[in-house]
Amino acid sequence: MKRNSCKWRTSRGLSLVELMIAMLVGLLLTAAVIQVFISSKNTFRMQESMARLQENGRFAVSYLANDIRMAGYMGCANIDRVAVNNIAEASQGVPAVANFDSDTVIVGTDSVPAGNIWGAAPGTDMLVVQKVNSGGLRLTGNMTTNNANIQVVDNSLNVKAGDVLFITDCINADIFRATNVSNSGGSKVTIAHANSANSSVNLSKLYGSDAEVLMFESVAYYVKDTGRTTPSGDAIRALYVQRQAGKTAESAPSYELVEGVQDMQLEFGVDTGSDNLVDVYRTANNVTDWSKVISARFSLLMQGVEGKVLGNSGNLTQTINYNGSSITADGRVRQIFGSAVAVRNRAP
Repeated sequence: MKRNSCKWRTSRGLSLVELMIAMLVGLLLTAAVIQVFISSKNTFRMQESMARLQENGRFAVSYLANDIRMAGYMGCANIDRVAVNNIAEASQGVPAVANFDSDTVIVGTDSVPAGNIWGAAPGTDMLVVQKVNSGGLRLTGNMTTNNANIQVVDNSLNVKAGDVLFITDCINADIFRATNVSNSGGSKVTIAHANSANSSVNLSKLYGSDAEVLMFESVAYYVKDTGRTTPSGDAIRALYVQRQAGKTAESAPSYELVEGVQDMQLEFGVDTGSDNLVDVYRTANNVTDWSKVISARFSLLMQGVEGKVLGNSGNLTQTINYNGSSITADGRVRQIFGSAVAVRNRAP
């Protein structure tokens, strides 16, 4: 029997060099995949932070613009033509209402100092707007005697004792504080304005059924530290508002309107002539006559609330110049929002 003449070849594996090359290629591919993943994740975080910032910025601009536009609104009357008789006084810890006239319907403060009563961030600007809310109550009783109460058809404004109200018939106007609100039976609601919270029980005139009762409000906007921080420990600021229909802004509780507002700066359009047109924009400390303010121009420096979205150095940093200063990079995205808004009652 013949032997098989085929020679068995010895089996061979990978050499050490081949193994090292294969491992190197694998590591390079893994590193590339990881880099793509990290880059995609960072891009997603930046876009998400920017989207949230833009949403907050647009909301804040819309909210501010609406109140600036309505500054001095008092129903059918015009604040520049009708003098308002104010009998409301301090009551139950609520301060007396500031004068509601052409000089007070829109007022700003430039670069608030540290330790201000609002707790606003030092160096930021502040805005106060006074007006009445749209929607009112119609008189229905006690129109022949000037006494300590009025009667309205309903209480759709949810008026309570202590609220400051505004009444006008387009020719005259009064501000008074409600001391008691009660249902008089049927469709009548009695609102008392006794001298316990007013300088007089009498309004400036006997108002008829053509008069309207509205809610007075004073609104303050300012930037304040929320007390929260980003994951990297940076402080988060927000735009705050103090608004409570019927009470002055100083007595009303404040609430956070929009987070991520680092700074707010204001300029006011002033009519230096008599044509109700803006001739020059000035900061609040340079406005000498607030009755000449025709519009307000504001800007908000928005900052993302997520840290380490951008780099702190190199090509991935973001440089923004705001209010004459360059913002230090801290890894958060920023964008400037703003608008110029005419005060409706003073626009030509």
